[in-house]
Amino acid sequence: MNWRERLLEQSWVIPLLPNYMKPLEEPSLMNEQTKEFVYELEEFISDLSSLSELPRLNKTFKRSIQGFAYKIKIKEKKIHIEMIDTNKSSSTIKKRVYITTYRKNVKTENGFGKIIDSTIYYQMGGKTTTVRNIRRHPLFQSLFHHIHRLDLSLSGERVPSESQLAESTSPEQSITPSPDVQDQVKALLSSAKHSYSQYQKLDDTIAKSLKQLVLELQRCTEEYHLLNVEEKHHLKRMIQHDLPNLLKTYQSLSDSHKHEKYHELLDTLSTMNTFLKRQASDLQATRMDRMNHLLKLNELRYKQNEKS
Repeated sequence: MNWRERLLEQSWVIPLLPNYMKPLEEPSLMNEQTKEFVYELEEFISDLSSLSELPRLNKTFKRSIQGFAYKIKIKEKKIHIEMIDTNKSSSTIKKRVYITTYRKNVKTENGFGKIIDSTIYYQMGGKTTTVRNIRRHPLFQSLFHHIHRLDLSLSGERVPSESQLAESTSPEQSITPSPDVQDQVKALLSSAKHSYSQYQKLDDTIAKSLKQLVLELQRCTEEYHLLNVEEKHHLKRMIQHDLPNLLKTYQSLSDSHKHEKYHELLDTLSTMNTFLKRQASDLQATRMDRMNHLLKLNELRYKQNEKS
């Protein structure tokens, strides 16, 4: 943090700043909807970062999900991001966030691309829209790490491993690296097993369904590298986000409400298992196609050698 940033964080300076520079300090925004808002964008950025043939310049990518709309513009000198609560969003506080950074090879600050804009516009209870800065807000902090990883990927640079980052960056600059395939698989299986161990005591039928889910996930991860970006996204979202949230919320219900929602919960778990089973079957078919292709290829290759 340079001297200018330290000065701007002094309590006596904050009231003198223009609204777009004042740090976000609204407790009402520290809720699940905002966490979900940020989580979905992080997933979107991670998916783009993992694309091996991502177009490098002057491209706009969009994604809409669960009442949130996202737009990522990639230019030669800048990366621009918009995230918006749509009318379908369940959040009572409608938000619009704009982040613009220079590409790292254009202007650098603290090892990242220099931030040009990081503002949030939100409205509470029909009042006038408030403008604040999210640069140092804990809920949004990780977004800048994801943007940095995207920038590295776009530039063809290798994203450092977790151990290398720990050695080469200060706490202010630490970045969570994009996990490799093995790490992704381990994280998925660990999360699924954790959900099973934590919630198996809810009910024997629930426990049986969760155990089956872990087994189906293991089948899916045998050839995890064959999945495309969207398929990986759905798996990760289900196992690390939707499933634990579903079970945690169900566990928090009163006994009467649990009884009311019990069969719906089982139906949802069954749907998740069906999805995983279908995904595993598709992967099995892909493996068979690849095996048939290799058999034909090698048969042609070595039969020709015999003739020669």
